[in-house]
Amino acid sequence: MHLHRRMLNLAKILLPTDFSARSKIAAQEAGMLARRLHSEVTLLHVNNGVSPTHVALGARAGSSASTAPVDQRTAAAYAELNTFATKELEGIPVKRLMCSGDPANVIIEYAHAEHIDLIFMPTRGRDLFRQFLLGSVTAKVLHDAECPVWTGAHLEQQAVVDPTKVQHVICAVDFGPQSAKALHWAADFAAEFGAQLTVVHAVFPTALPERYTFQWHEEAHTEARDRLHALLTQAGVRADALVVRGDTPKALRAAVQQKEGTLLVIGRRPVPGKQGRLGSDAYGIICHCPCPVVSI
Repeated sequence: MHLHRRMLNLAKILLPTDFSARSKIAAQEAGMLARRLHSEVTLLHVNNGVSPTHVALGARAGSSASTAPVDQRTAAAYAELNTFATKELEGIPVKRLMCSGDPANVIIEYAHAEHIDLIFMPTRGRDLFRQFLLGSVTAKVLHDAECPVWTGAHLEQQAVVDPTKVQHVICAVDFGPQSAKALHWAADFAAEFGAQLTVVHAVFPTALPERYTFQWHEEAHTEARDRLHALLTQAGVRADALVVRGDTPKALRAAVQQKEGTLLVIGRRPVPGKQGRLGSDAYGIICHCPCPVVSI
């Protein structure tokens, strides 16, 4: 267990939707979290068919639109937006917005402008071209968003996971710039819901002559464990420390399965000189993980 330090602050949750079945699951999960934390949810649909003069449509649930739809496609999308996930988001302050433009760019820009605390989205959407890996929209949001992003388990048959019943939070760190931030978020989440916390680091085997391999592995394991304890001490967090060995995505998947983790928290490594934050390891981790992943 870890020491409680502060309250988890998720006042504003952004829930992009394309009205797919996976979006409905995401809405149900986001609703559970928002209801527990008294968060406001913004349900955002990006419709490429909307006229540029109708960039922002919709308002709080139950209110009328500030601007009327201008064509059949827009009218259909607007009607679906205003009735989408009403049961899943019942009793929660909800803002329903329809915008035009590139979906990922709209999501990222809105999250930044409105100081969103968490973007909650599925890994796949309705369109076939989005079913590769993470899907183009989700991958770009993960790459460029500045706030934490919650993605559901990357499984063919996704079941609803209640975020308020997470029992074991696994926080993966690489000792990079985002490690401390990811650890603080994971510790706050675990404290809020009374979950166990384990911090894990993956050591990638180095190609060495066989006579040196065992010694290197022992030294690398000891060094990583010492750095984990130092990170925990500096952060003021008490948690189990685990060092695993192997290809990072696969090693973390095995660690999550071994520890029966129900949420994985990772840091998205900043790329020097670029806006992008999603490194190759983070991409693979999310695709392989059997439980939801929050990337910081």
